[in-house]
Amino acid sequence: MHEVEIKLQVPSEHRAALEAALDVAQWHLTRLEAHYFDTAGRQLAAHGFSWRLRRENGQWVQTLKGDGGHLLQRLEDEVEVSAQEGREVPRPDIRRHGGSPAGRALAKALGGALDDLSTLVVEQFHSRVERRARVMNRHGAQVEVAFDLGSLHAKGRSVPVCELELELKDGPVTALFELARPWVAAHGLWLSTAALARRGALLAEGRDVGPAIKAGVPALAWSQSPQALLRAIVASCLEQILPNAGAIAAGSVEAEHVHQARVGLRRLRTALRELGDFAPALDEAGAQVLATTFSRLGEVRDQEAVARAVLARLAQAGAPAGLQWPKAEGEVHPPAAAVRDPAFQAVLLDLLAFTLAEAPAEAPCKHDGGCRKALRRRLVKLHKQVVRDGERFTELPVEQQHRVRKRLKRLRYLSEFLAPLYGPQAVERYVEALRPAQDALGEHNDDAVGLEAFGRATATQPQAWFAVGWLNAQQASSARDCRRALRKVAEAPRFWKKRGH
Repeated sequence: MHEVEIKLQVPSEHRAALEAALDVAQWHLTRLEAHYFDTAGRQLAAHGFSWRLRRENGQWVQTLKGDGGHLLQRLEDEVEVSAQEGREVPRPDIRRHGGSPAGRALAKALGGALDDLSTLVVEQFHSRVERRARVMNRHGAQVEVAFDLGSLHAKGRSVPVCELELELKDGPVTALFELARPWVAAHGLWLSTAALARRGALLAEGRDVGPAIKAGVPALAWSQSPQALLRAIVASCLEQILPNAGAIAAGSVEAEHVHQARVGLRRLRTALRELGDFAPALDEAGAQVLATTFSRLGEVRDQEAVARAVLARLAQAGAPAGLQWPKAEGEVHPPAAAVRDPAFQAVLLDLLAFTLAEAPAEAPCKHDGGCRKALRRRLVKLHKQVVRDGERFTELPVEQQHRVRKRLKRLRYLSEFLAPLYGPQAVERYVEALRPAQDALGEHNDDAVGLEAFGRATATQPQAWFAVGWLNAQQASSARDCRRALRKVAEAPRFWKKRGH
């Protein structure tokens, strides 16, 4: 009913080496021809479902897949279908899935029975793939490893398919990750959450990658143990990071993908820093890899988003014609290289394994006073630090001012994580009270980045002296704005003081 699988994209320059290392020429070959169906308005895709008819060496199989509650889990129901005379592709019939968990989930998502759905669907796209597969045994588990090579087709367009898929057939899920890690390290593979159905749907829409994914709300409850809370929060962060990182790795140059990937990484690092003692999710080396990737993606942000914002303010202030944002000092890491880095991909695998591993039996937080106290202690500590530093913000060195901004972000993210526990409305009122300070600190930090950048450029760009003078003067003014905004944080309605928490 549930499939658990890892999809890894194979870069063209590493394909031959990977095929040789796996010896796929000796694996079982299956030729797959798949036709994907949806309504004209793509109702199934909108609810996270895909529906296909696939011919596997002459036998047709109809498959319905839906969200399984985790990035690597899917509801799945397969039914063999007989060929129909006079039809190249059998007629799809959703009633074949009626009694399955996937079929019931689809009916619930659509708000009724599925009887009429089959008459409303049309073929959206199709694929042709040669699959070489074998079952590997690892530590008591059976994992089907498949190397897929082929193409997707929709509306006269096509894109290549070259990926490695690992699907757990039986045994502990840890076997998936033990198999994947050495191949990722040796052959530059990267994780992809875009299943073939998703890639085909995008192709039919005329897109190569999906839109940027923003942060979601983790599924938390007081009935969970402290370790389960952290697993759910980490999983929620990965639901933002992986799609955006996958789009970047696939070649997206959209600034929003980079921005949302960085937001996801900052949220993840907040969770591991503030709640990391609930469970051993990542070691120090892994945490450093996350910091490095975050920093490398930030290099691009400084060259794009920060540059636009600062240059716009300088233009309003009467900057001389020809003023340009200075080139970065040293090497700028392309976003694709940053997220494809094997060390980063290995950390993502470790974190996914953490979210799927069986948690030991622990008391739920509703019966664990230590858990409640730990959550409150972290919130109180960050709140007090922000308020304290806000009072003396104008006297702080630039580095410590930047630390205040990072603490404020951690306070906001930690609050948003815990919204399901303390109540979304109460948390939103608190977070809303933080926004003026966050906006003021953001602009102040952007100007500090600009001041540093233009300070390096005065020897090669005379116009940079105007930017240095104006931004230097602006820092004192914006620091006072930050102090006023931070004082209001002290008045924010603290949701964790609610009776019973």
